Amino acid sequence: MLIVEEMFLLLSQDNAISDRAHRYRRYGLAAAALADLADTGVVQIADAGTPGGEPKVTVVKAGMTGRAPLDALLPALDGLSGKKISALVAHAKLDPEQATGQELARQGIVREESSFLGGSSFLTVNPAPAIALRERLGQVLSGDREPTPAESTELGLLKALNVAHGVLGPARGDLDRRGLSRRIDAVAQGIPVVEAVQRVVDPITASTMTVTTAAGSARAT
Repeated sequence: MLIVEEMFLLLSQDNAISDRAHRYRRYGLAAAALADLADTGVVQIADAGTPGGEPKVTVVKAGMTGRAPLDALLPALDGLSGKKISALVAHAKLDPEQATGQELARQGIVREESSFLGGSSFLTVNPAPAIALRERLGQVLSGDREPTPAESTELGLLKALNVAHGVLGPARGDLDRRGLSRRIDAVAQGIPVVEAVQRVVDPITASTMTVTTAAGSARAT
């Protein structure tokens, strides 16, 4: 299964614990799809040219991959080649959610439902793949197995989205928030798509906290 497909299951509306997992899921899915495209050789994520710089994503291979969630991004990605990876993660045209959901529906894992407001939503009908995925991630966290590159990426993305504690649920074992954060850092260091999501999400989080604090202070006075 693709990383983007597994991230879809982890961040699905009916499984995710918090609204945050749904609100930021597009960033996580876009980053996961870029990791998949790099694995297939369609794009190259170049090393940052300067200390503290940010990698850029370049399309290096023409043609389709034959994987619907990835192929859905290729038309837009061609015009964005050479841009910084965080810009791609945040770009509205690089949203693999619909194509990923439809592919998982084809596999019988989720069911696509039309919304009265237009668009689609997806409900899990076969929870087995998501359960198995969380079990594997739990084994990584407990040290019972070495993580695959995909598992390291998935754990890193959950942490970057600030949803790891809630989304992983019992899979985190007895790790508290701080321990979980340290453990994920140990297995997900230096992954470009993870760092890109952090660049996108951290300023949003900081801005939200500032607004919330200001509103609380105004009410207090």
